[in-house]
Amino acid sequence: MTGRGLRLAMAVTAGVLGIAALALAGHVLVHRHHGRPAGAAASTGSLPTGSLSTGSLSTGSLGSARQLQGSNLTLVPARGAYLGAYVQPASYTQRGLITAVSAFERRVGRPIDLVHTYDQWGKAFPTAADSYFADSGKVLLLTWGGSPDTQAIIAGRDDAMIRARAQAVKRLRRPILMEFRHEMDRPNLQWTIHGPANYIAAWDHVRSIFSAVGATNVSWVWCPTGYGFQVGRAQAFYPGNNEVDWVCADVYANSTGQSLGAAATPFLSWATRTGKPVIIGEFAANGHADGWSSWMAAAGRLAESDRQIRAMAYFDGNGTDSNGHPFQYWLASHPRALSVFGRLLAEPFFHPSVRADP
Repeated sequence: MTGRGLRLAMAVTAGVLGIAALALAGHVLVHRHHGRPAGAAASTGSLPTGSLSTGSLSTGSLGSARQLQGSNLTLVPARGAYLGAYVQPASYTQRGLITAVSAFERRVGRPIDLVHTYDQWGKAFPTAADSYFADSGKVLLLTWGGSPDTQAIIAGRDDAMIRARAQAVKRLRRPILMEFRHEMDRPNLQWTIHGPANYIAAWDHVRSIFSAVGATNVSWVWCPTGYGFQVGRAQAFYPGNNEVDWVCADVYANSTGQSLGAAATPFLSWATRTGKPVIIGEFAANGHADGWSSWMAAAGRLAESDRQIRAMAYFDGNGTDSNGHPFQYWLASHPRALSVFGRLLAEPFFHPSVRADP
């Protein structure tokens, strides 16, 4: 059996376990802005599939002697970690997105090295804002979201669009981090994801097209929900070490009484076995904001103590999630937490050098 066939067979088996986890979740449709319910047990889930890719990078003096593994380590900092954010704009225009990041930097008193953007399936990208951030020397974490239908991708019906996006990304001539359909483990996305095996096959198909056109400036980031690791459903969607450059999770604490480290522990424990560099793709705390400043300071200490973490992106926005629950993560409403974020950005640890060429 080929390596890909073996991974798909394992995914089908793991998918059965994932379906059982979804059944246990029942009526709960977990979105990124939900933490683990009190008392929910963490699960180690399935082991990473695929062999370790070539190439390695030491975890540095703060970590163990374990080597980070991956096929594209271009953007992995030798020391420290990128600290950045998704910043919700006042208007969803290209100018609005750029203005929002600039305003955020003025509020915290420091530039951010990593900017998280979201582009929709079927829409043209890189956008003007994406290009602006990449050209200005920031690390671009581009999430390709929306509603990709994995079965249509596998059948080749989206090949022309995928190829056009790959060629456009190649023309950036800057290395970027890219997530293909983040939070794919969410139950309310399964109408287009169609389970782990289809997601993995679609991931392979998309990546093969990018490789075929020579878009080697992309580092591939796999990013389910942190909650998915807590309940054991995310692990089944892993495409394998040969197909992933960075592993990631979107992690939200139930409240400021739950540290980011506690919320992220199931994911981080699993990630250790992949040997991959880690991104916390989104993070924030639900609940009352009185404890935000101390919670944010502890989040910074997590990255400094766990050296597999090489990037973190705060989710700076307010709104309503897909389950109709409101969330309020906008730091400008909480000056003390904003000040702590600025102090973290001032630390040399959170300001590693950024490579500009692919």
